[in-house]
Amino acid sequence: MSSFTEFSAPLNIQFDAQASKILGKDYWRVTKAFRYYLRHEDGGEWVYVPAGYLTDGASVPRLFWSLLPPWGAYGQAAVVHDIVCEYLSITVNGMPRSITRKACDDILFEAMVVLNVPAYKRQIIELSVNAYRRLSGARRPSSMPKKRTLEARWSG
Repeated sequence: MSSFTEFSAPLNIQFDAQASKILGKDYWRVTKAFRYYLRHEDGGEWVYVPAGYLTDGASVPRLFWSLLPPWGAYGQAAVVHDIVCEYLSITVNGMPRSITRKACDDILFEAMVVLNVPAYKRQIIELSVNAYRRLSGARRPSSMPKKRTLEARWSG
């Protein structure tokens, strides 16, 4: 079985000033849906990112943007990470499957390799994400009703 870890399309996003104002933070809207395929083609595992999804890119404090801006070679991996952290779910053979927060982070790390993110940047992001997960105790899906309402309005 050959490796089939890949993105179905390039990342297409647009800054959303209205959502950013309402949510109090910079947000971009995915304008073209894509899938991130995990592991092997025959495994049928993927993450689907719909058009209209709102993302903040890599959640890097502004102080560190000169080293790691919210958008870089890792941008599409950050979007995938945002959605899997929000729902703690991937698709397996057409059905949703719950995953852990650590599994979400592992998907981010794998996707950064696929995107050829330089090793030193992957290591910095991995250390930061692992520290956040351990310190915050993040284990449940995110709940952002305002964000979901803004996504629904865009797609509907």
